[in-house]
Amino acid sequence: MTNHGLDLLHRPDLPVVIARWQRAVTPTELRAGYESLLATADAVSCGRWLLDLRRREDLTEPTVNTWFSTEFAPGLRGRYGEAVRLAFLVSPLRAAQPVMAIVSATTTDCQIATFTDEAAAYAWLAG
Repeated sequence: MTNHGLDLLHRPDLPVVIARWQRAVTPTELRAGYESLLATADAVSCGRWLLDLRRREDLTEPTVNTWFSTEFAPGLRGRYGEAVRLAFLVSPLRAAQPVMAIVSATTTDCQIATFTDEAAAYAWLAG
């Protein structure tokens, strides 16, 4: 499924929901993309997500980071029966940049990691 500059795919064999942004997106598109990702994950009860940001080199605006940290991520608590695991796949250039969104362990049970290697991201998601 493609929308908001985003391709979504459920891989039940892994099991993972894969979200691949295909281009730079506006803050409104980014939020809508995360909502579409959530709807896809809910439909298959999958709390392990690979978020491929390699084609989306734009830096997220502070308002989107705040929304992710204070609204979206806390809404994942207890949603799938185990902690949601978010593996962010980024380019080496982006990996060298500071992480903007901070997720508090007190408000959500998300586990977040950043990778430049897709195989390593899948291995972490399986753990």
